Amino acid sequence: MEVHHQSHHPKKWKEYITEFLMLFLAVSLGFFAENIREQQVEKHREISYLQNVHEDLKLDLINVDDVINLNTKELRAMDTFFQKINNNTITNEDFYYYTRNLLLRKTFESSHIGLDQIKSAGGLRMIKNVEIIKGIQEYERQLDALYKIENSRESTIEQARFKMAVVFEPTITYEMQVNQGKGVMRFNRPQKADSIMQKNKSEVKELLNLVAFKINANLYLNNNLTKQKNIGQKLDSAIVKEYGDEFH
Repeated sequence: MEVHHQSHHPKKWKEYITEFLMLFLAVSLGFFAENIREQQVEKHREISYLQNVHEDLKLDLINVDDVINLNTKELRAMDTFFQKINNNTITNEDFYYYTRNLLLRKTFESSHIGLDQIKSAGGLRMIKNVEIIKGIQEYERQLDALYKIENSRESTIEQARFKMAVVFEPTITYEMQVNQGKGVMRFNRPQKADSIMQKNKSEVKELLNLVAFKINANLYLNNNLTKQKNIGQKLDSAIVKEYGDEFH
């Protein structure tokens, strides 16, 4: 018995072209869909990270003002202290009071959550706004300069405290610590102090110079903090202008 096989007619060239075009279109659409999805994910991250930078900047600007205000109050207290010294109206109790309090400090600590997220995600490549990119770079450069001044001031404070440990009477130091209050000049003036300025003149002179160096650093810090504030405000305005409507 003969078996007849169904004959297959060869495809026309138009059919091959049609199949190729359909396959090409399917692959292209899949590629474009994936590309759009990745762009949406990147955009979502960009908005989320810059919202965190915006929140960080708000905290930083408050912190900047707090540090500037405290540094300014210390500068005023330093003026009063040295006027008393120049006018020969300084008492031993005053010496303890001003020296101990003027070696306090408040440091500027930047909130860095958003910027750290951007760095961990591959840097600034995800941000499209050039003004924001430049603002972030300028903010971080100024922040680095600020920290260098603070580190230098901290070194001076450390030296001054070692010197203070040499010239201060321990019982008076303890009295001031026990009865301390709050604020810039939180260590209260002792009830009665030893003749510290007469007993240790050379040591006292060195300590006074260190206190003066520390307070002088406040001037440099305030100048740099003001720059940091201006850069931060400009950067935050650019972020809000570009993304503010999309923040949650």
